[in-house]
Amino acid sequence: MIGQLFERLEGITNDEYLWEPAIGMWSTRVRDDGSVTVDGVGQRDVDPAPVTTIAWRLWHLSVDCLDSYTHRFVGDAPDLDPDARWFLDADRAVDSLARSWERYRSEIAGRPRWWEELGSAWGPWSRHSVVDMSLHAGNELVHHGAEIALLRDLYRAQQDS
Repeated sequence: MIGQLFERLEGITNDEYLWEPAIGMWSTRVRDDGSVTVDGVGQRDVDPAPVTTIAWRLWHLSVDCLDSYTHRFVGDAPDLDPDARWFLDADRAVDSLARSWERYRSEIAGRPRWWEELGSAWGPWSRHSVVDMSLHAGNELVHHGAEIALLRDLYRAQQDS
């Protein structure tokens, strides 16, 4: 599943990574002070959901999903300030996703009791099992990966016209 996503990310350019084909898209941006941020942090269940750039989706998969899940499984705080993981560079974002995936995969593979409840560190998902979270992570990768692939196809099509 993740291999397909990495194949689809091969050769991505920074312009494509940050491309905003719709008004009001969430993305990774430069603040007035020169630092980098990502739109919508802490906002959940926005209706209607905004369209997001490839940059936003890669941040979401890498940091908001995989790193967050890994740290909750381990029971520690993230070892890296999330602000340091918001990239304007596509290659750095893809590398970040690869590292996040490897850490998550290593941690999830070593879980001894897959049907055990997740516990309080998981907030509203505390009564769900490790299996549930594993399936959720797969769902995140599949649906955001498909959205990334579609954005790449649309970007290429508008470049060709």
